[in-house]
Amino acid sequence: MIAGLAVLLLFGMLSCKKPSPPEKIAITPLQTLVNSDTTLTLFHRMLLQANETVLLADDSVTLLIPTNAAFRQAGYSETIIDSLSANFADRMVRYQYLNGRVVPDSAVYTAYPTRLGPSIYGLRDNANHILFNSVATAGGATPVGKAFVYRLNGLIASATDSVSNLLQGDSSLSLFAEIFLRTNLYDSVLVSGSYTLLAPVNSALQQIGYDSIGAIDSADIHVLFQLAESQVLKGLWFTNNFPAQGTIPNLSGGQVTVGSPGPGQWQFAGTGNAVPANWLSGNALSGSSLVVHRVDAVISP
Repeated sequence: MIAGLAVLLLFGMLSCKKPSPPEKIAITPLQTLVNSDTTLTLFHRMLLQANETVLLADDSVTLLIPTNAAFRQAGYSETIIDSLSANFADRMVRYQYLNGRVVPDSAVYTAYPTRLGPSIYGLRDNANHILFNSVATAGGATPVGKAFVYRLNGLIASATDSVSNLLQGDSSLSLFAEIFLRTNLYDSVLVSGSYTLLAPVNSALQQIGYDSIGAIDSADIHVLFQLAESQVLKGLWFTNNFPAQGTIPNLSGGQVTVGSPGPGQWQFAGTGNAVPANWLSGNALSGSSLVVHRVDAVISP
């Protein structure tokens, strides 16, 4: 009986023991930066929308963070970020996480793998500026814990899985998207190697008779192939590494003349262009091997 009472007493003492306090969650240096820097609040908002705060672990990575000014310049406000799908926000965020601590040291673009999968391209130009996909950083890398952080002066769009997704996601390129669909150029020719696509907007194709999806679907496939191949330059070309004056070979076997009439302005002409095509926007990646730019005219062979 005495032994039984001892067991009960011991059980009572154990049951009265206070529970251990919950283990404190360590705040990483990256979390501290993103939580406290008032110039990075829109990036913080994008992280929350993407549900990707786990990426702020103290790992040896490189994080490209657009400033609030960069987000606003690209048209992103708090309301717009909060309305984005989690998938879209997640792709944007993970594309700007580079594996390892990256310091570009070449004037030629180098591919760096990202947490999204497709590579991002970085270089250090002759003026010692660092750019990723043609977007300049505000200074060099800042060590934050084990990570490197670059602040971006512009927004880098996430790479798409295929050029079809990229073209079909832009309503101003719907006619050229149909040409790519009919020719199957991406899957048949552009699956290996590096290329740059000068994608004419709908009004450019309408001017040469392709005024509808039906007109494209009924066109001679060989003519469509020549048209599509004339728009594809060999090599990866972002706006900051186009030759100011020069030529670049295209897939149709011709040469595209490149010119820059002024800062931030680019023009392209094939042999048959009476008037050159003007650059409208671009530096968008499809996968890791195709850069896409929008232009206002068709490149004529």
